[in-house]
Amino acid sequence: EANVKDLLHVVPLFERLGDLSEAPKTMRRLYSCEWFLKHIGGRQECMLGYSDSGKDAGRLAAAYALYRAQVELTEVSTEFGVSLTFFHGRGGTV
Repeated sequence: EANVKDLLHVVPLFERLGDLSEAPKTMRRLYSCEWFLKHIGGRQECMLGYSDSGKDAGRLAAAYALYRAQVELTEVSTEFGVSLTFFHGRGGTV
């Protein structure tokens, strides 16, 4: 429709505490879209943010939420046969 030949690859950012806890559900929803799963070709990246999560929840709670998100995102991705790569974005405030 817009004459775009190559679709962009979407890399979701999960940073605040609420985002981290909802991340597995978000990715499950994306992976459930047949066109999205075909588009990514079995490979997906997710960015995990550290500065806002630390400000949002405190460093200890944020560290645990980041850990849980990684575990659960890996599980969801494995269910759908997707190889997941994490990109850790550490802002200037941490």
